Amino acid sequence: MTRVVDNTVRRSSPFWGEHGLAFLIESEGANVLFDVGQSGTVLLHNLALLEVDPRRIDALVLNHAHYDHTGGLAALLKQAPGLPLFAHPDLFRERFSRRDDASARLKGFAPRASPEGVSPEGLSPRGRIFPYGRADASDDALARPKG
Repeated sequence: MTRVVDNTVRRSSPFWGEHGLAFLIESEGANVLFDVGQSGTVLLHNLALLEVDPRRIDALVLNHAHYDHTGGLAALLKQAPGLPLFAHPDLFRERFSRRDDASARLKGFAPRASPEGVSPEGLSPRGRIFPYGRADASDDALARPKG
């Protein structure tokens, strides 16, 4: 497991840091990206330093829909169209946090606030959302051997 994005980067490191999270989980059968950090810029920069071609990622798992775990999604999908996405079915539901002044702030993303091409409709036919625990093994990219 390799940390791709987080906020603890040494000043002398060529890697970029930001508030967010992404891990690459590599095994003999598949490469899975767990979350995509806050921005595509940092995600793709760090993947390039790790010499990981986004098209070599077999599947993506999104832990939850906050911006610091999903912000790099649009940039990743431009580099790796058709990437299977494993996420909760409510991934695109609007989420808000309430401020002290009673105003609301959007957290995460929703279809109307998503980066271009990132919505349930935008993932099809390029990709498919598999709700946690309900993916059909015959459709699951992780169940197929690499060819």
